[in-house]
Amino acid sequence: MKAQIKMDNILNEIRSGFNNQVKFQERRPGIYQIYLPIFHEDGDMVDLFLQKGQDGYKLADFGHTLMRLAYTYNIDSDAKEAILSKIVAENGMTEEEGNILMPTNSKTIFTDLMHVAQTYAKIGSMRYFKREVVENLFYEMLDEFVSKELKEFNPIKKAHPITQRPDLEVDYQFTPNGHPVFLFGVKDTAKARLASLSFLEFQRSNLNYRGLVVHEDFDKISKNDRSRLTNTCDKQFTSFDEFKSSARLYLERERLN
Repeated sequence: MKAQIKMDNILNEIRSGFNNQVKFQERRPGIYQIYLPIFHEDGDMVDLFLQKGQDGYKLADFGHTLMRLAYTYNIDSDAKEAILSKIVAENGMTEEEGNILMPTNSKTIFTDLMHVAQTYAKIGSMRYFKREVVENLFYEMLDEFVSKELKEFNPIKKAHPITQRPDLEVDYQFTPNGHPVFLFGVKDTAKARLASLSFLEFQRSNLNYRGLVVHEDFDKISKNDRSRLTNTCDKQFTSFDEFKSSARLYLERERLN
């Protein structure tokens, strides 16, 4: 009886905060779905639940947010999972087997509901800015691929081919055979110019190496910077997808040389 009175109190706080523009439906004992005029970008209502547990109240989505997202956008890599975890943690929430939760109480329920709903909408909207997410993840995805798929070629991250020049840092060094292979990931003009300068310095130092570049988007780099890279490196992969499909073959050939 006391538990129900407490639940009624917190539901009344929600009604008051939203001027009675809210509906409730008891899904299971101690779990109410909250219907508020808060929507995802595609117009669907954000799924919100109030859950009573032994340690108090929690706002939850019972996996609906990630299920909606999965229809058009897969969290299918460690890098993407890290971005999702960062969003959840930065917003003071936790994830338990897909259920994204935040503790609440009758005093903070109004602001907590608004905060949780905005967080669910933010996670759900990842499908609408897939390109931006992928671009932001370029270096993370490159690191994941190298560490998992190319580990047999002994990758060294953030290597310094010239000891006296710590400013000339390559993203990865491989050793498939007697000479190293240096790889730069290039996302923008600044990185393209750093790669060109580094390769020139390696040549001037008479290093025996192979120089590789993987572009996020070859066409985003200016014509002059593409020309400089072409003149200073041994191989360019024009996209991350091309690198994934051809990198192993390239390094296998180096192993035979």
